[in-house]
Amino acid sequence: MAGVLPISELQEANKRDIWKIGDALVLLAYSCVVLWTIRYHEKWADEAQAWLIARDLDLRTIWFHELRYEGSPGLWHTILWIAQHVFHAGYGALGYIGASFAIAGAAVLLFFAPFPRYIRWPLVFTYVMVYQYAVIARPYTLLPLLVFAAAILFKDTLHPERITLVLLLLSLLTAHGTVLTACFGLAYLYEAVKLWPKVGNPVRKKYIACVAVMVCTFAFIYLIVKPTPDVEMIALRNEITNAPQAVRDSFPSISQKLVAVITGAFIDFLIPSVLLVLLFTTWCIWRKKWLSFILPVGAMIVFYAAIHGAAHHHGTAFVAAIAGLWIAWPTCEENLAFDRLDRMALGVVEALLLILCAVNLFDAEVVIRREYAYPYSGAADAAQYLKSVGADRNSMFGYLHGVVAVQAYFDHNIFVNNPTAFFHHGLPLDTTQLNVAELYRIKPEYVVAYSDEPEVMLKMGAGQLTSRGYELVHLSDGYYLYKRGVFEREVYFIFRRLPDALADSPPVTANTTNSSQKRSLP
Repeated sequence: MAGVLPISELQEANKRDIWKIGDALVLLAYSCVVLWTIRYHEKWADEAQAWLIARDLDLRTIWFHELRYEGSPGLWHTILWIAQHVFHAGYGALGYIGASFAIAGAAVLLFFAPFPRYIRWPLVFTYVMVYQYAVIARPYTLLPLLVFAAAILFKDTLHPERITLVLLLLSLLTAHGTVLTACFGLAYLYEAVKLWPKVGNPVRKKYIACVAVMVCTFAFIYLIVKPTPDVEMIALRNEITNAPQAVRDSFPSISQKLVAVITGAFIDFLIPSVLLVLLFTTWCIWRKKWLSFILPVGAMIVFYAAIHGAAHHHGTAFVAAIAGLWIAWPTCEENLAFDRLDRMALGVVEALLLILCAVNLFDAEVVIRREYAYPYSGAADAAQYLKSVGADRNSMFGYLHGVVAVQAYFDHNIFVNNPTAFFHHGLPLDTTQLNVAELYRIKPEYVVAYSDEPEVMLKMGAGQLTSRGYELVHLSDGYYLYKRGVFEREVYFIFRRLPDALADSPPVTANTTNSSQKRSLP
């Protein structure tokens, strides 16, 4: 009968539908894990900083003034600005905004990646995908979505405008996104050059137009993020360069950062991670798709080691590697034509991907369990305490960048010594040191100090306040969780002025409380 499929084709269609349902169920499980974890995540300073900039500044000021101090293009800030000024979203929505992009990225991986399902399914639950670039609400939640979209469009050489749109957005996401855009763009052009004689003038004109668009985009990014002499990082770099050797030795070396990013991005130990990357690279060379793997992965490793890096940047190399393998992965037609050696090589790569998944699944399980048990940042507890005692109705001082995480829980700037609610990373950095004259003049009721080294704060910083008539009344503990460890502490010290303080008086003995409902790590 016309229009009726044969039984064999009908059975095959039913199987495909069942597998698609399986993909949807995995995505649902992923979404539940991410959304559940967000409920227990205390947002830290880097999450709050972008939120406050978007809250308190207009778009023009963000793009043409503040971004150079942030060292990052403004796509994320613009998204947050729209969320607040158009949809009137509150600070509690921040985590769910990031999660929506993370879920979209996971959906692209589950439904469009060429890997077999026994790789795709565990891959979405790895540390970077289910936690670092999903729960932590930073621009990196968009990174898998945009990078994987670029991987899908990479083989479409007749419509360069499609991948150009994705790369344009990626370039405006973060500094890492800008570098990745250049890497994937060059690799895409390399493939296009090989096909140049075979394509017609309309396609060639598209390529020329797309190259022009990207050149203009890079020029625009350079103009808005080009640092001026008053940018904190420039001053800090000069200060470190001119510092005594002992001070310079206290900062991680390039080799130490190289080890950190390679182990952090892949399977936690140096030699296995190096072997993994080398074997992936060898296979991509075998597949003649080496440029789209080596360029982005190598650039993320070098960028971290030579220029700038923190633990949350390790995931950029992980995402780049997955995209590079995605581009090199054989089609069904190529797979059918493989000889025995090709199939063995592909089997080795699949086994390596499963090892990568296994280690990172373990990391994800540990960090999510600890996210539930321990405070990621003490900011939420500090804000709750300040509200409970009505501290925001009195004058308060705040010190160091981390206090922005407390600011975000209030609808106004609560620290009178800070000109803005966000931390302006430009000179002079007034709130990084105690201004004694200002302290005596204003006599703030409360002082909030952030520290990622609480022992140093107790030994040195606290004494400057207690000796001037302040007592330590509350301590909010926090841990910047990273895989199976803690990258740094996120602790807030709250001091209260005693009656008749700020006169010549002996040091006051500290009296501390901690009302955090989560436990402290041993």
